[in-house]
Amino acid sequence: MTTKRSTIITIQDAILNPLEPLLLNLGRSGIIPTIIILFVFLLYQFTHHQPKIREKTLKDQPSYTRHKGSCSAVLCNPTNKCSTWTPNHPYDWSDLSKAGLFRDLSTIQLDPGCELKVKIEEKIDEGEWLTISEGFTKCTDSGYGTNCRNFVEMELKANVLALAKKMKKMIKEQANEGREIILTHREKDISLNEKIDVTMISQFSVNRLEIFSKAIGNWQGPISIAIYLTQPTDIDELVRFFKIEQNLKTYSRAIITLVKPNYLDNTRLQYPINHLRNIAITESSTDYIFVMDADFVPSSNLYSFVHSRLIPFVLYQSGKLPPTAWVVPCFAIHEEYDDLPIPESYGELRRLVGKGIAYITDPGAGHGPTLATEVAMIRPFLLGNPLAYEVCYESQWEPYYILHRSAPLYDVRFKNQGGDKQSHALHLNAERYRFMVLREVFMVHKDHPTMVWPGGGFEKSQKAATNWNYFEGFLREIESLYGGNVRWPRGCSSSAIGWQDQRRNTLGIAAGVV
Repeated sequence: MTTKRSTIITIQDAILNPLEPLLLNLGRSGIIPTIIILFVFLLYQFTHHQPKIREKTLKDQPSYTRHKGSCSAVLCNPTNKCSTWTPNHPYDWSDLSKAGLFRDLSTIQLDPGCELKVKIEEKIDEGEWLTISEGFTKCTDSGYGTNCRNFVEMELKANVLALAKKMKKMIKEQANEGREIILTHREKDISLNEKIDVTMISQFSVNRLEIFSKAIGNWQGPISIAIYLTQPTDIDELVRFFKIEQNLKTYSRAIITLVKPNYLDNTRLQYPINHLRNIAITESSTDYIFVMDADFVPSSNLYSFVHSRLIPFVLYQSGKLPPTAWVVPCFAIHEEYDDLPIPESYGELRRLVGKGIAYITDPGAGHGPTLATEVAMIRPFLLGNPLAYEVCYESQWEPYYILHRSAPLYDVRFKNQGGDKQSHALHLNAERYRFMVLREVFMVHKDHPTMVWPGGGFEKSQKAATNWNYFEGFLREIESLYGGNVRWPRGCSSSAIGWQDQRRNTLGIAAGVV
């Protein structure tokens, strides 16, 4: 499934709605013939219900296709009657008999990432288990021999450890050294209805595996992650991590995509953060997505809040709501309080903020516009909406939010740190998205010593003259697509918290200055 992005441009109601009563009054006075009134009215109705579609596409963006993910095994009998078997299901002799395979197996085609053991027996209650290699296997003298035909039982399993072992084998092959390889694992689908569900999306390298386990523990819904193998040796660390049974169990609910870059190209050291986000988004299947970074932990009630309250509200208001980014306030806990548990409720978080233990992440342009401490904590019922309050977009804001999956993808030209989330928020603002900050939910991370980014990290990335940057590159391109006022809030409604209520400099709204 290749993802396409388009913008719907509709003639504003404000242009023609005021004309309707005027034309009707003129018609009653006999000044304009009824036929003209009818023509104009029908023209309005047609243009109102038939929006014009116009493509607005960023340059140099790849196409993304969802991978198959789950492996399988195809088993055939000597008459070439074949059947496909999926992993992690119990199969007994009756299943094999219905497929015409019991004691009559001829060939096996096993996908990478699957582990298959078959039991063969010559006599009743006497059998031998064989491990089948991936690829094509013949149950003949040239394969395992005639014993393979007397097939009575099988165990077909798939997990991320099997996928990691497959990737390790591929990395060792010299022909693969200079190309990107993407392998995806789907162990189970926990979403009962993709239309009313939300997937937590993240990306990281192998040094964040342990940290992200905490996020998985607090999220009860679908998860899709992309893991970047910066160096050939990263796969060894990944295999070691998933050889631990508890780690394998923790990650079993996630769609996991392993991304091996071109190891002959040193630009791989520039961490492709937005490319990885787009991969994880594409591999997800729910209508709503929540993109977050690996060292944050969502509040334990975030998934249930979105699944049982927010999405039903959005669906109930279908056709009435403008495109909306539902912002999740993010906080940090000072490093000296690292031994404290993640707060379970907004009440606990409010107390930590009051004591100076927790604080809003990057309270300037980065996350200040969220107004989490000024509004969500101090005035919880401002404007009367129990779900969320609306704020105006500000330049260089980089919130985390829940979106419908039809929203624009992230610009892959941003790598390492800096501009990667700002650019996406600006793109949404240019598309006239509204920004609503959710109440009662949050995300938190604990301060920790700075972890070294591949390729020199944030500072080196921002100073590199050849790197794609926010102000000279992305901003100019967005202006060429949407006009010169893209940094001014375009999607704010009249009920949004105004700039004076925000107590923030109006210049900052346009230029990101606090």
